[in-house]
Amino acid sequence: MTICKKAHLTGLAAAFLLFACAISHTAVAGSITDPANDFLSTFTGTPDPSLDVLSFSTTFDGTTFHIAATENGDIASFPTGRFVIGFNRGAATSNFSSLGLPDIVFDSVITLTSKGIAGGRDLVTNTPITLPAGSATILGSTFKIDVPAALLPTQGLPPAQYGVNLWPRDSAVLPANSDPQIADFAPDATDLIVGVPEPSSLMLLAAGLLGLGFAKHRRTL
Repeated sequence: MTICKKAHLTGLAAAFLLFACAISHTAVAGSITDPANDFLSTFTGTPDPSLDVLSFSTTFDGTTFHIAATENGDIASFPTGRFVIGFNRGAATSNFSSLGLPDIVFDSVITLTSKGIAGGRDLVTNTPITLPAGSATILGSTFKIDVPAALLPTQGLPPAQYGVNLWPRDSAVLPANSDPQIADFAPDATDLIVGVPEPSSLMLLAAGLLGLGFAKHRRTL
């Protein structure tokens, strides 16, 4: 009886740990790597390394989108650099079909300057998006932006299924906000989906739930 009870407690503890571990890993994330030196042929600005994306990710933790990117050079050293992150929340009508990229679509944008100033615009309501102070940080070739989900309300898609894309610009190119300003896209031809729980996390969650169920069953015997 003592051995059986100890085994039951051990199984329950293990199941609880599996369950807790699974819960702690269910933040959703999407990430990609992007080839170096893949400037667009239509780009007419200065091919500064800081405008060349190497990696890009967006993580949603239930309340905030955590955006991060690594460029191929120091961001602050190129003063006319702009980093635009487009979101598709379900009402996207803007796209880059003019560049042969109709699958990059967006209905809101967040923009970061090389000085670390971030803001945005909701293209559905045509209103500015004002980020909290300290939302953006730049460290060498990497930047991070935290965007409260309340500032990007759904337009039909759940936040974990928002599409997102990053396109650095050289704002020195005229006219302003024209396609020739765009140096790179990440991903190159479509939107990145913010994400779903990783398969390993789902398996861990299932194992934890099964373990808890088994432990409960043993206790009722």
